[in-house]
Amino acid sequence: MQSNRPDIQLLVPDAERDASFALSWFERPEGHATLLSMGNAEDEIEPSTLEGEKATLREFLDLEKDNKQMTRMIVVDGKTIGAVWIELFENHGVKPPSIHIMIGNPEYRGKGIGASVMQSAVDYVKDVLHAPAIYTRHLVSNTIVSNMNKGLGFVEDGEPYSDENGLTWQPIKLELSLG
Repeated sequence: MQSNRPDIQLLVPDAERDASFALSWFERPEGHATLLSMGNAEDEIEPSTLEGEKATLREFLDLEKDNKQMTRMIVVDGKTIGAVWIELFENHGVKPPSIHIMIGNPEYRGKGIGASVMQSAVDYVKDVLHAPAIYTRHLVSNTIVSNMNKGLGFVEDGEPYSDENGLTWQPIKLELSLG
């Protein structure tokens, strides 16, 4: 997967390069707020460690080897600022392929990076995976992600639902015209 913008690199995760970024933003109040906005329940968020972040990145690589997920780190100005991933298996009731993004560095939010990276993921799913549709979900309360996804052409795919943690999700999809 390649970025549509020359100032954005999408790189295969590297535990040594990327773990310190993850740890630095998880430890900040903004990191905690980001995890909540992505749908992590308060009681499920545990303190982060450098070794734990390295292990998570290695898990991403293992999922890719098993053809279950493709993760790319978002690098801007030589800094890792987030991640985008395409899940190729059903996860949390979301059909595959599904795409997800996290911009962990708040200094880079609101600059069109997320929409550009998501468009790159959409293009990859369409042009390389040849899938007829892409699925994802977002918290109903996360209007920023909702608006970004609408701008990319995603539409509601059913009614909002609440999970076991009491979080309310809106499933969405994007129909792709192939060929």
